[in-house]
Amino acid sequence: MKMYKKILGASAVALALGFTGCDECKDLDGIVVEEFGTAARLVESKGPLSKDVLIKSEDLTYGLVLETADGTYTLDIDNYHKKPILALAKAIEPGDRVLIDRDVSTRIDRDKVGTTDSDTVEIIEKNSNSLSSQGPYQ
Repeated sequence: MKMYKKILGASAVALALGFTGCDECKDLDGIVVEEFGTAARLVESKGPLSKDVLIKSEDLTYGLVLETADGTYTLDIDNYHKKPILALAKAIEPGDRVLIDRDVSTRIDRDKVGTTDSDTVEIIEKNSNSLSSQGPYQ
């Protein structure tokens, strides 16, 4: 029984060390090159929407193209109630620096295309050339 516990303990330690050294699991830090999806288009719209246009919240889509040190990533952002994609689409602009927390909801293939939940996206730095980063008091 003691031998079984030692083997099990050693396996757990080896497994934990293997996960902490995973390069594919590190967070994504990158510059937003492009936003896409219905949420991005809705936020971009300056005038009123046509009375014939009806967008249900479940029909909203949002995605980001990020330029990172490891190349270009294209991510579909799933709507998560703590951080709605409509709010992200309003807050994020091309040129902003964002961090994607690579948690269990983040799935990215070797071709750098994937998906993550909206609560894993954090704006690290606003583009200094954007109007929203200047604020009303500057």
